[in-house]
Amino acid sequence: MCLLEVSIGICAYNEEANIGNLLENLVKQPLPRTFKLEEIIVVSSGSTDKTNDIVNKLAEKDHRIKLINEKERRGKAQALNTYFDNAKGDILVVISADTKPTQESLAKLVEAMNPDVGGACARTIPVNKNQTLMEFCNWFLWKVHNRVLYEEFRSGTLNHLGGDMWAIRKGIVHHIPKNVINDDAYLGITLKKKGWKITFVPDAEVFIKGPATPREYIQQRERIVIGHKQLEEITGVKPTTIGAFVFKKPLFSLKILVAEIKTQKVSHYPRIVVAIFLEIIAQTLARINFKKQSAYLKWKQIRSTKSF
Repeated sequence: MCLLEVSIGICAYNEEANIGNLLENLVKQPLPRTFKLEEIIVVSSGSTDKTNDIVNKLAEKDHRIKLINEKERRGKAQALNTYFDNAKGDILVVISADTKPTQESLAKLVEAMNPDVGGACARTIPVNKNQTLMEFCNWFLWKVHNRVLYEEFRSGTLNHLGGDMWAIRKGIVHHIPKNVINDDAYLGITLKKKGWKITFVPDAEVFIKGPATPREYIQQRERIVIGHKQLEEITGVKPTTIGAFVFKKPLFSLKILVAEIKTQKVSHYPRIVVAIFLEIIAQTLARINFKKQSAYLKWKQIRSTKSF
């Protein structure tokens, strides 16, 4: 039996709060019998905390864990290129350093990589308990985003690897332009242009922690929206996101939003209004600051998202 080798890449910058937990999670993830976990590569770019020490200590226990230490932080696109250059696997998985995948999420993700599939993305779920206003805004945003991914996947038009855990087939894309802000969206568009299918795998779940304050929330969303506008300028294609569809597919966007609102309690409606208002602010700031896009290449860390 010829096993398909799986490489996992993690781009890290000062991720001491979660990197150890994530690596311990990943080495215990089961894989289908036709797949083999070849390696977990951590590309640490300019880390000044204990990230490298934690990775090296775990690498002593498991030879599949490897650290590539880059002295300078040059942005995630550059870190991903380093991972692509060094990865040996047939399937290249990428997972954000500040996440926690559920058991068997890795198996479900790689199982979805059928011969006609070039990329697959997991379902991102905020771990926040939905008690505070900002927890609700994060939760509702991802509910809407996951619904968009699912609907686009069902219609065969998905061109996005949105989320914090995704996989691509090795050899389709070798490098990402170094100035790209949203690497996952760029890869999705590129795969689609090359004729490959992209699949959304809702059973592959990965947990994140959302921003704790309105300022941090807007800061995160502003950068993402600027990245999407940049991709439209570079590729001529809008990514598969609710924000990008507001003008391109207004009826589709309204349908998605209304469908998600209908699943909520009436008592949640005022919170939904706040979530929409924060998104409008982020969209507006992104349009104002779009010409400064180079300033958004290096992700400004939001510390409240870094530990569970």
